[in-house]
Amino acid sequence: MDMEQKLSAKLAPESVATTLIHAGCFLSAYELIKPQIIDSVHGFFWCGFKDGKHQYDEARYEQAVLSLHPTKNKYLASCSWLVDMQALTTEQVATLAEIRTHRNEIAHELPKLLVDPDFEVRTDLLADAVEVVRRLGVFWGSIEADTNPDFDGQEIDYDGIKSGPYLLMEYLASIAGVPGDDEGSQARAE
Repeated sequence: MDMEQKLSAKLAPESVATTLIHAGCFLSAYELIKPQIIDSVHGFFWCGFKDGKHQYDEARYEQAVLSLHPTKNKYLASCSWLVDMQALTTEQVATLAEIRTHRNEIAHELPKLLVDPDFEVRTDLLADAVEVVRRLGVFWGSIEADTNPDFDGQEIDYDGIKSGPYLLMEYLASIAGVPGDDEGSQARAE
């Protein structure tokens, strides 16, 4: 296929619509991941209310999290903390770096995405994002179950925890045509 044919195919209305759907799903995925990493890790150091405001143990947060990254980048330091807590693997953090880079490409080069036949949304990374959000939901959900007296004495299927962000991620992935994770769910159950 020559360049003119590739460009014509890329600019076909159904192709543009698919590209925009993939881009929107990918951008949304990143926005679902980011707070689970930055805000939830910071929230782990919550220590109560004072004068109607949330209070955090900032000294512990600084020592336990921010010290893990030389520039004290909250996102990267929080990723390191999540690896230390065994919520994520180093491979998943490397994938998160790819997701972040690709998110920036999509957000800042949307016109290129629409017209460059060789530039596509990486739906493989979208599938990886679904798994990361699942793992984070299991991690944060297990902490909630283990510390909430409402769950005392109950048997909890931690791998069966499905957070709100995970359910939304699954939905976004299905809209983008990313295959479901039935095989991965089956493998985790075994």
